[in-house]
Amino acid sequence: MSAAIVVVSGVCVKMWQKNEGLKLQLENNYSRSLNDFSASLNNISLILKKAQYVTSPNQLSRYAAELLTEAEMSKTALSQLPSSAHLDGLNRFLSQAGNYAFAVSGKLYKGEQLPRDFSNNIASLSKTAEKVSQIVSTAQISYDNPDYWVKEIEQKIDIGIDDNLTASLQELEGEFGDYPTLVYDGPYSDHLLKKEPTMLADADTVTETEAKSIACAFLDYNESQLQFAAEEKGRLETYRFSNKNTDITVSKAGGQVVYMRKSREIEQHIISYNQALEKAKRFLDKNSLNNFLETYYFIDEGVCVINFAFLDGETICYTDLLKVGIAMDNGEVMLYEASGYLSNHKKRAFETAVYTPDQAKDKVDRDLKVNKTAVALIPTEKGTEERCYEFTCIDGDTEVLVYINVLTLEEEEILILLKGDGGTLAK
Repeated sequence: MSAAIVVVSGVCVKMWQKNEGLKLQLENNYSRSLNDFSASLNNISLILKKAQYVTSPNQLSRYAAELLTEAEMSKTALSQLPSSAHLDGLNRFLSQAGNYAFAVSGKLYKGEQLPRDFSNNIASLSKTAEKVSQIVSTAQISYDNPDYWVKEIEQKIDIGIDDNLTASLQELEGEFGDYPTLVYDGPYSDHLLKKEPTMLADADTVTETEAKSIACAFLDYNESQLQFAAEEKGRLETYRFSNKNTDITVSKAGGQVVYMRKSREIEQHIISYNQALEKAKRFLDKNSLNNFLETYYFIDEGVCVINFAFLDGETICYTDLLKVGIAMDNGEVMLYEASGYLSNHKKRAFETAVYTPDQAKDKVDRDLKVNKTAVALIPTEKGTEERCYEFTCIDGDTEVLVYINVLTLEEEEILILLKGDGGTLAK
């Protein structure tokens, strides 16, 4: 009997351990799905914020497609979360946000004016998405009681959308069948890096030995401090060199430093942003990288990463980007990234602007107050470069960038500036 009790006890312990392991694995999967769901809701809220300031049917149609894409991603993540209840309100909200934007863009294409309540409706949808996102980001999904957080979200949806908006949204149900899809990479993003590097197209090929000398000079290292690591193939072929805390790549064509990253623990932050900026500028000057204007920055793990755009006369070329990262403890250069610049920089002959800044300003949404005007070259989702008037605007606490084409007065892009203790980013 004693032996039997021991065996049964052992089996029970093993079964308990197995169940606990499965439970932990399941809850980890829930956590990952919850993070994906929260990220999509954040994107939906941000797209809706930008949609408030749209004046052209093309832009609004684009944002509607993005909303539908994010909504599908949200629904996929949502379907992987535990629930014995139906999230009808949330699923309806995710679908209708994109449907509403599509319906209004259709009216614009027909030459009709924006509905009088459009801005308020979009703002309401945006606030609702933000509220739900906040709930989701702090939600604790219980394996034993999955319905608690679901009810909280459904209540927030009901409170967030007023009766007038609900009626407007319900009218749209069933009006749309298959929706066009649109891959949105953002205005200053990696889709530009898929092109053949313009700047290096006709450059001579350097040897591994020559590339190592270039890397050492860039880092102020002697030859013994770097070792050859690999040849990297692809659109931009490079030699990679490294040591225990540094990686650096040099292009085979032209011998240009493409990427450099140092890794170490950053101590107490004693360097301010302005000091980091000054050190980054001196670094660029030292390496004969001139005519760059600082744009946005963020601080990541003690490194202040500053984006620099090439300045062609008065035109800010957001297509030709460099990144420089400065350690916040001693000002050391920890990061250099030049893929955008090497891929896109070239001599350009800009056409004379057809329209004045004042004419372009009339295309900016009337709810936005324009504080600053500049001229910028921005990449588009079509793979082209468009020269625009860049209007820096505010609407309450929200700072918005609006880009109006200097040749056509087309609204090319709207960005929301995200400001925080960790820096400023445009999205």
